[in-house]
Amino acid sequence: MIKLQKKRAGRPEGAAFLRGVKAVYHKESEPFYHTGVWKRTAAERMRMDNYLCCDCMERFHSGGRGKVRDAEVVHHVIPRSERPDLELDIQNLRSLCKQCHNQRHPEKGRAKEAAKPTKPNRARVIKI
Repeated sequence: MIKLQKKRAGRPEGAAFLRGVKAVYHKESEPFYHTGVWKRTAAERMRMDNYLCCDCMERFHSGGRGKVRDAEVVHHVIPRSERPDLELDIQNLRSLCKQCHNQRHPEKGRAKEAAKPTKPNRARVIKI
């Protein structure tokens, strides 16, 4: 899906700009995530979680290492495909950072990376 936005003042000129219009590419997503009711519900969940990642906070409070990151995504605990009646239930939502969300959904963000062949480890020979 390509979404077109007008160029904003202060942004650098470049190949992506074409006659004052910037092309922004987005992953295909379900129309549900663009509705006003979802945006309001997701914003309320983020506010309730103080805009911090819930998984990072749990790790921090349990004595784990790492920093608590800002939340960027609102995640359905029970997926919409299993329980569509809970899609707007605020108790079924969690605020997560992108890293934690990708850990919960490896099929969405990491599938392409996992499919890449890795280089074999080679020993380096140094002649003296």
